[in-house]
Amino acid sequence: MKLFGTSGIRMKNLNPEIAYKIGFAVSQIAENVVIGRDTRTTGGLIKNALITGLLNGGADITNIGIVPTPTLGFSARNYDIGIMITASHNPPEYNGIKLFNKDGTAFRPEQEKQIEEIVFNKDFKRADWNCVGSVWKDETAIKKYMDFILENVDINKNFNVVVDCANSAGCVASPYLFTDVGAHVISVNSHIDGRFIGRMPEPNEKNLYETMKMIKGLNENEEKSGRYIGIAHDGDADRMIAIDEKGRLTDFDKLLAVFSRYIVEKTNKKTIITTVDASMSIDEYLKDLDVKVIRTKVGDVAVSDALNKYDAIFGGEPSGTWIHKDIHLTPDGILSGLRILEMMEFYDKELYELIDDVPSYINLREKIPCLDDKKMDVMNYVIENGEKIYGVIPETIDGARFSLDDGWVLIRPSGTEPYIRVRVEAKDYTVAKELLEKGIKLIKMVDE
Repeated sequence: MKLFGTSGIRMKNLNPEIAYKIGFAVSQIAENVVIGRDTRTTGGLIKNALITGLLNGGADITNIGIVPTPTLGFSARNYDIGIMITASHNPPEYNGIKLFNKDGTAFRPEQEKQIEEIVFNKDFKRADWNCVGSVWKDETAIKKYMDFILENVDINKNFNVVVDCANSAGCVASPYLFTDVGAHVISVNSHIDGRFIGRMPEPNEKNLYETMKMIKGLNENEEKSGRYIGIAHDGDADRMIAIDEKGRLTDFDKLLAVFSRYIVEKTNKKTIITTVDASMSIDEYLKDLDVKVIRTKVGDVAVSDALNKYDAIFGGEPSGTWIHKDIHLTPDGILSGLRILEMMEFYDKELYELIDDVPSYINLREKIPCLDDKKMDVMNYVIENGEKIYGVIPETIDGARFSLDDGWVLIRPSGTEPYIRVRVEAKDYTVAKELLEKGIKLIKMVDE
């Protein structure tokens, strides 16, 4: 049995008893802990359960209240461990727990396993009555984080920005930071409400339809120099997606490619980290700069590890989760949004012009139902037999990726749902469809 998935613990109607046990387990390895949460209605309940467990084991706790995940990650540098209570982009009935190291990186699988073993083995040592921990409240964490970000961005041009915070943790920092760098800001869904009454927290086209429509309307009669872009966050603001001047949601992969080029041209650092599910458009768009694109497992932990391993300063996932190692190691959607403005100023172009410069390819996705206890058997079969289907040996960094001359296929088990996911990218629709059908057939062959 596992508690942790690909990004901490996330559960529908998360049981506070689990939170208590996690807190108690953390207290066995840490003396000073900082806790933050997003706006979900169960956030206070989960926080109090965690604190009870931590106190029972003798840990001291600093509560920094409702904050974005990057604020918690930044604050963790002053403590043994940071704990963020969030379910990120999941609906309001979900909640979760994510643990952070002093350097702002999320717990690695082996660290999460250590916590699970303490919980499942009931390897708890309760503090004596005179050694129970204390709880402190710190109301300065947001300001310290904001001051730090302002010191590390360089924006001299005045932009017009619509900031959509999904009624969640980004509300307490993002609109203010964009204002502080000189932008004219229109805030949308920027009052705190754990029901997410303005929109659901996943920043996708469906949920951002009204914001996209608003930006398109604002810009219809504006001069080019005065047009708005949009920056939208998920539930804990560790992610960001942009909306261009035409009111279009920018393609995640294209935005990642454009920003990667900006970082390379600005810093001359020619290594970019991304994940196995990222588009080949990144490689194509950076080819003339002789950039080394290194792909890792999906997840910010793998990206941060690769940043350190390869001495790179930027890494990002096509989900909009970006890490700016030259500033700090926690995924930061607010910082990413601000650096989009830096990029636009650097090139002196509108966002849509930059995005439209990136090549477009055909992308197809499918998910095949698969019980969790069958996933390993299916993936072993795919890895062993995929070469017969695709004619190439798969890369097995995370799932199985088959890279061909005219496209690629990624077959990967979901870390949060009972599915095997297939993603295909190709330069031609017919090729893409054929690659997808072969992948689906390969997965289903296991039961034949």
